Amino acid sequence: MNFKTVREYNFPVDKTVKIFFDSDESYDMNELANVTAWKVIDEKDYGDRRVGTKEWCAHSQIPPVLQHVINPRMLTWLEHSEWNRVTNVYTFTIVPHFLKKQVSCKGKTSYFEKSPDKCGRTFEIMLKVDIPIFGPIFENFILGALKQNEEQDFILSVKSLEKVYNKK
Repeated sequence: MNFKTVREYNFPVDKTVKIFFDSDESYDMNELANVTAWKVIDEKDYGDRRVGTKEWCAHSQIPPVLQHVINPRMLTWLEHSEWNRVTNVYTFTIVPHFLKKQVSCKGKTSYFEKSPDKCGRTFEIMLKVDIPIFGPIFENFILGALKQNEEQDFILSVKSLEKVYNKK
């Protein structure tokens, strides 16, 4: 299952990515409604790119049909990522702590100039849950939470930019 969305910011691309990836002035990922914990496990900066591993823990209402298959402890995963400062692309691969062989998830977020004072953000994700019968149910459930997070991320990102650059 794939999901793609394009958003627009009323800020130049260089200022936008600086706040999101090279400062501590963006919002805290723990503010996302479906996230209970988020932390950096490892991170290395190579100048033109930063490579890291983050651990995420989510909480969400597990549908009754899935409660006998998945429990809340299973909603923890590692994100292996790379922020490329040259291309303004953030790529990631998600590796769950449970069902590693059954779940495949990767994606990218790209930032691009739309005009001198505006930039766009494309968020793309590919999710595959290879479990007979329940796979599509899991995919819809997970993708629903990811869509909520993307929407909230956009709102919080705009607020972060406005706060830093005093623009309303």
